[in-house]
Amino acid sequence: MSPFANPLSIVRMLWKHKTVIVAIWIVLALVGVGIVRLLPNVYHAESLILVDSQKIPERFVASTVEVPVEEHLATISQQILSATQLEKLIRKFNLYPKLRKTKSPEQVIEQMRSDIQIIPEKGWGGARPGANQTTGAFRVAYEGPDPTIVAGVVNEISGLFIAGNLREREMRAEGTSQFLESQLQEARKNLEQQEANLSRFKLQRMGELPEQEAALVGTLARLHSELQGTQDAINRAEQNKMMLENTLRLAETAEAAVMRAVEQASAPRTVASGVRQDTTPTAAAPAPPPLRSKDLQAQLDAARLRYQEEHPEVRRLKAELEAALQQEAREAALHPKAPAPVAKKNAPANEITINPAVPFEMSTELNKEKARVATTRTQLTFTVKELESRVADRQRILRSIAEYQARVERLPMREQELAAVTRDYEISKANYKSLLDKKMSAEMATDMERRQQAEQFTLQDPARIPSAPIKPKRLVLNIGAVVVGLVLSLAWALGIELRKDQFLGEWELPPHVQILGRVPTIVIGVPAQPGSGK
Repeated sequence: MSPFANPLSIVRMLWKHKTVIVAIWIVLALVGVGIVRLLPNVYHAESLILVDSQKIPERFVASTVEVPVEEHLATISQQILSATQLEKLIRKFNLYPKLRKTKSPEQVIEQMRSDIQIIPEKGWGGARPGANQTTGAFRVAYEGPDPTIVAGVVNEISGLFIAGNLREREMRAEGTSQFLESQLQEARKNLEQQEANLSRFKLQRMGELPEQEAALVGTLARLHSELQGTQDAINRAEQNKMMLENTLRLAETAEAAVMRAVEQASAPRTVASGVRQDTTPTAAAPAPPPLRSKDLQAQLDAARLRYQEEHPEVRRLKAELEAALQQEAREAALHPKAPAPVAKKNAPANEITINPAVPFEMSTELNKEKARVATTRTQLTFTVKELESRVADRQRILRSIAEYQARVERLPMREQELAAVTRDYEISKANYKSLLDKKMSAEMATDMERRQQAEQFTLQDPARIPSAPIKPKRLVLNIGAVVVGLVLSLAWALGIELRKDQFLGEWELPPHVQILGRVPTIVIGVPAQPGSGK
């Protein structure tokens, strides 16, 4: 049966070695306390850094750096805890002098990285009205054997966090501004291209643009009115031409009649040589009265300036003029006037062709008829030229009407083409305006970051030089050393007794075994004392 089965066996074993147990316990306890006393002190220093939100309301200036605090803090922590940065801190504060002698630089850096703690504060986050970010805080802690150096390292790391936050936010803001600037340049080029396309389209389709529809319709109306006026002028010119042709025929007829009368009146007479023909004219006849046709012609010309050819007054004067011309032609035929004497060609040498003097009235009438015929022909020539010019104008107007009518018919197609060009232009313009607004906002946000008016880290509680180490916990360790010494001494005593494998008493026998007697302890070489029972 195992001695651990009965507490009496354990007590007896411990009691037998009580002196040795106490001695071992004291020795082990003293050794443990000595070891605890030799452990180096470890000091802990920490600082509190606030994550302060943007000072300017975002409805005035929107920040271009919208990164969660946790992500932003993790990024800066990776930068600060990099090997390069930690190596600078180790050299600056002469950290881990003994460890650097036995360990590699990477191991020393890893040891310092494990001694630095970045602890986000819980319960500090609270949404500020009008802000996207939350106001928070975190602590920077470091442990080391020198309290002054520990505090200096914590403050140095805190400064690195604050400077790194400013630098990181400024870099992000400038990166956003530069990206928007590049996009704005591309949008400006696209907008200029679209403006050039729109300008080129308007120049090429000038006169066919939808906004010119009213002008085109007005021009068509004006051309139709001009065509009507030109057609009326052509009609008047044709009527004038017909009238002048009739007048010319009448004038030529009257001239022929007067010419015949003159020829009859100026028939030559042959007389003998030496006979003197008395050619002394008689007394001059009185001047003929003015012709009525001239007065009617003057009235007709005046009426044409005021009325059209279809006007009753013009028709009446034309009829009276024709009647007067016919009457004057008949009178000239009935009363011919003798022409001036004309010498006959090829007359014999001994004969003289004598033409009696033509009456002055007949000569004047003939000259008037010739002048009338010449004037009428001149007017007819001018009228024909005017008619040709009017016909050319009509053709030109008709071509213009056809051209403008074609432009009006092409307006729906041009409207579709212009809508496509204008749509691309408006899209480019809206995109450029949007990027320009964003670029200006980004520049304001970047300037806000430079002026430290955006979200920033504020050192609320700098690290102080610790007055007491946080470890080792000597009281706890001393108690632990005493307990461990006691446990080890007890274990030693139990181990010795177990190795002897001795029977300690009747309580270790099974219940069915009967005890017949007891044998006292026999000590060899020591006389028994009376009454001792040994």
